[in-house]
Amino acid sequence: MSRARQQKLNISNHFYRDRYKSIIMALLIALAVLLVLVVLVLYQVFHRPLPLFSARSASGQQMPLMASNQPNLLSSTLIRWASKAAVAAYTFDFVNYNKQIALARPYFTDAGWEDYQNSIYSLIETIAQNQLFVNGVVSGAPVISNQGELPGRGYVWRIQMPFLVTYQSAERTSRKGFTVIITMVRVPTSVNPAGIGIDQFVMS
Repeated sequence: MSRARQQKLNISNHFYRDRYKSIIMALLIALAVLLVLVVLVLYQVFHRPLPLFSARSASGQQMPLMASNQPNLLSSTLIRWASKAAVAAYTFDFVNYNKQIALARPYFTDAGWEDYQNSIYSLIETIAQNQLFVNGVVSGAPVISNQGELPGRGYVWRIQMPFLVTYQSAERTSRKGFTVIITMVRVPTSVNPAGIGIDQFVMS
């Protein structure tokens, strides 16, 4: 083999060897970049923060969503709400009692409403027969006597309050003290904007 041919062959070998090294280097760089991208994607998948959802009140105020086994209102708010509900449930007269009782409906769950109606059935008959005006007021400080999660019912509060009911007719006025025990549960805000409802209403 001539020297010129040998030199040309050597140059060709060097060229392909250099190209081969360049290709291998490019492949290694591409593989490294791909590996970095895979790591970044996996990190995003497993470490990406969950989106935060929130509800809005009727006034447009943002409210955080709470799990059904967690309290969603302050104790003071619950007590005010329960007191207002108790007054609405025991303020009516012999003329407008159907409309007045209906105003208390939004405070109750379906089960609580049925329980409440059963408890005032005989009282309504007495009011109609004797043409009475009935006014209930909270006569002392309400307290949350118990609260916590119950199986199948979510988070439950039991609020106890002293309650004074005045019965007034054309001839006389009488008053009677009671203890009202209200059991409240969480409900969807689509059912009640407050997110709670009375599941049991007891007067003793």
